[in-house]
Order: sequence, then structure tokens, then C-alpha cells
Amino acid sequence: MYEEILQGIIAYWEQMIDDDTIQVLPESNLMDDLALSSLEMFNSLLTLEDKYGISIPERSLRKMITIQDVAQVLAEIIQREKR
Repeated sequence: MYEEILQGIIAYWEQMIDDDTIQVLPESNLMDDLALSSLEMFNSLLTLEDKYGISIPERSLRKMITIQDVAQVLAEIIQREKR
């Protein structure tokens, strides 16, 4: 599940970022490497919540530094909500 989510998130940010010089990788830092503003980051996370039908707890936001981190948090939330 993690890999599927990771690939979906990478594809999402590749479409969102309109800059061919920025490479979207699992280890990409959202704000430093992808140059996302805090508003863009917030809106992106809202979109991902809608896409996966989940709610990201505020305490989890601090863990989301890289694309891998976002995928891990989303996978954990989805697993938890399936129980």
C-alpha cells in the first residue's frame, strides 16, 4: 500500500509543480526541494485528504517533511481507518 500511495503522491506533485528543473523524488523535501509555500503545502494536503478519503491529524503534519514522510503518514492513517 505504501508504494502505491508514494507513486500517487509523486505523480500528483509532478503535475502540480510547473517547473521542469525540479525533480520530484521520494526523498524530496516539500518546502526546500519542491519550493512549496506553506499555503501550497496546506492545499496539497487537503487535496490528498480528499483523494484518499481520510483526515490528517494536525499532529501528523510536523512529520511530513519529505514525499516519503507524506506517503508513510497517509499509509498509516489508511491502515488505521480500515480496522
